[in-house]
Amino acid sequence: MFSIPYEFLIPPSLLTVSIYALRRYKIRKWGWVTNKSSLRGKLFIITGANTGLGYETTKALTTRQATTIMACRNLSKANEAIDKIRQETKEGILIPMELDLASFQSIRKFASQIKDRFPDFHCLVNNAGLAAQDPAFTQEGFEVHFGVNHLGQFLLVDLLKDNLMKNSSRVVVVSSRMHEIEASIDIDNLGRWVEYDSRLNRLYNNSKLMNFYYARELYKRGFNVHVLCPGLCHTDFFRHYDPKWYHYLLFSPIVWLMLRSAEQGAQNIIYCATESVTDEKRNPTTGYFISNVKMRRSKFSFDEEISQRLWNESVAAIEETSRSD
Repeated sequence: MFSIPYEFLIPPSLLTVSIYALRRYKIRKWGWVTNKSSLRGKLFIITGANTGLGYETTKALTTRQATTIMACRNLSKANEAIDKIRQETKEGILIPMELDLASFQSIRKFASQIKDRFPDFHCLVNNAGLAAQDPAFTQEGFEVHFGVNHLGQFLLVDLLKDNLMKNSSRVVVVSSRMHEIEASIDIDNLGRWVEYDSRLNRLYNNSKLMNFYYARELYKRGFNVHVLCPGLCHTDFFRHYDPKWYHYLLFSPIVWLMLRSAEQGAQNIIYCATESVTDEKRNPTTGYFISNVKMRRSKFSFDEEISQRLWNESVAAIEETSRSD
């Protein structure tokens, strides 16, 4: 029977220390927002604020005395999140409001309420999104990656555009480095569920590329836009994938070593919402985004014709749905 010579065996204690040291190195590399200055008097709108990255962003801003509108699909869960945050801090103001990005009616109602009650907000964080394993569609009939991750926030920003421009409000777009991997803008199939021959969720990757293209076009139009990748985080984002018990057993060590916590991933959102600065050379239009709490340039070769076509097709999709209402 084959055996490994004793001198080649790594003592368990040394292996444990090495793994822990690697984890600490990764945490430092991922970066952290160190600015703790007060955000009193500043109003933030965060979609999907009751869980994951949105929750951690909300908690961090609230701790710094901000006023935060938690735009959530489920108000009961939003209030549960508020109760949880209040166990850690009494600072800031938390305002739950209903918003379902899979429904144009809900988006329009939410935008109308914002314009009436909170017209002068400092920042809109487009955080809410999903990744689905099985075919799913919005109330208007669009497949959910296009309909929620892209078109929902497209409509929301359009409805709030006057307020955003008047106040030079920040628009934070949560994209992903997955926009660089097997992603494309399939103009002919926008809004349709397509089964791609890939081990990756191409529809999700495509929607993250749409987010970046959208941020580029917004920046061209004079909006104060900041796009980011939070990194691969250990959240309930992939809850629709229904992992088996043995997946947890097999991948727990990898998750602990390689994946960020939601709090760590949220640092990139917090940075974009409060500190990130763009200029003529480094901005979404030139392909720059925030990753590991610093600016980096995308490896993707953006196509100006596709960029404009995606914008036009998005406008047309919203207008066509509005005419049929």
